[in-house]
Amino acid sequence: DVRTPSFLNTKLILNRNNNLVEFNKRIEKIELINDIYVQEFNNEYILLKINYLGNLEKMIKKLKDENIILKFTNDEWNLKLI
Repeated sequence: DVRTPSFLNTKLILNRNNNLVEFNKRIEKIELINDIYVQEFNNEYILLKINYLGNLEKMIKKLKDENIILKFTNDEWNLKLI
């Protein structure tokens, strides 16, 4: 059901390319996202809990449209700005 919210726990690695301000600008353009909760924040990464509507495939496509790659590696979801 599209109206049922889903949650995605993911990690954004912070480096020169994965800048938090740029990430925020891009993520605000995605209408599927209801809210983002910061679970943990340090100088290396940010653990995020993303509340979104729809299915995961649609979310991945919307992220890709904003040049954000979501990949599942080593048993965790990771975001990367391109």
